[in-house]
Amino acid sequence: MTVCAIMTLQADSLNAQGHSVKYTAWDSISVQAIDNETYILYNNKNIKQIPLFLRPDTTITAFLMTFHNQTDTLFVEHTPRQYFVSLACGCAVYHTIHAAWSTDCRVDSIHIVNANVENAVQENLCLYLHE
Repeated sequence: MTVCAIMTLQADSLNAQGHSVKYTAWDSISVQAIDNETYILYNNKNIKQIPLFLRPDTTITAFLMTFHNQTDTLFVEHTPRQYFVSLACGCAVYHTIHAAWSTDCRVDSIHIVNANVENAVQENLCLYLHE
């Protein structure tokens, strides 16, 4: 059973003519958990959603995100809770998200869409970015 927070993007940038262009997918992004530098979560193009696997042993999970050749640190504050699935499957760790923030000045805000992270695939966070 996979349990992860799903993050989407709402962004805008200026084109060569100075007009604002909105987009909802990353053209290239790499995300890795800080506590495990060899594990890259996503490194593709045209990404609309990013799964973020929150740590079951702490209340803050940090990720390094690299997009448009700039690195950012994303923090997610959450409460992990064990959920009994069955005798055969055991327990899964669900989470409740309390806050999310970034160290990059391009990130306007991170909105919590759905604070409950469970085994259903649903949008939990939306990152608002200005470039």
